[in-house]
Amino acid sequence: MTEGLEGVDWRLIAYAGDDGDLREVPAGVSASARFGVGRVTGSGGCNRFAGGWRAMPDGLAIGPLAGTMMACDEAAMAVEAAFHARLAEVARAMVGGESLDLLGADARVLLRFHASGVTLAGVRWIATGVNDGRGGVASVLGGSEISAEFSGEDGRVAGSAGCNRFSGTWTADGEGLTISPLASTRRLCPGPEGVMDQEAAFLAAMGRVATYGIDGDQLDLRAAHGALQVSFRAG
Repeated sequence: MTEGLEGVDWRLIAYAGDDGDLREVPAGVSASARFGVGRVTGSGGCNRFAGGWRAMPDGLAIGPLAGTMMACDEAAMAVEAAFHARLAEVARAMVGGESLDLLGADARVLLRFHASGVTLAGVRWIATGVNDGRGGVASVLGGSEISAEFSGEDGRVAGSAGCNRFSGTWTADGEGLTISPLASTRRLCPGPEGVMDQEAAFLAAMGRVATYGIDGDQLDLRAAHGALQVSFRAG
């Protein structure tokens, strides 16, 4: 049964180990999945992934999947390895309200999720990292705040770029996200040191955004080739 599966940000709360026993996802590790039309995307706990899925008369099949290849701490990598292994074994889905169980062919629970409850629109997002345009992502300067709010009613996005206010429009399709060129005020802020360079980098990064992913209370905006542009947390 796949009714209710699509269009929800599912947060992984437990996974079956190699012995078949369910294990809780440890604190500090966030893994997730979002099912769109024939496509599933998410985070394995460290890396982003994407691939196909299809409904069948007696269940569903997931994969093959592709993803980024970052290294993370041992706990996150262990969850990610098990998560991907179990996804390949999924044969059925059971959706009940805000819970999702992905089952194997023997009806054993392989992965258990809960709806995250956080959506792109209607949340005040506080930036934690900004792509500097030179291949790196820098933490937001202390003493400055970058924020964004996406309105689902009129398709507007607005916030603070660290010094000036900005605004524009946005549209989303699955995990695809398009942000119009942003307009901003033209105030000059004396500090903290580097805030104007940070602001320029942020506005440029927002212009490169092509996809988004929500994992718990974290929002990542990425370019078409997968490079992180801006990371946010729900504020």
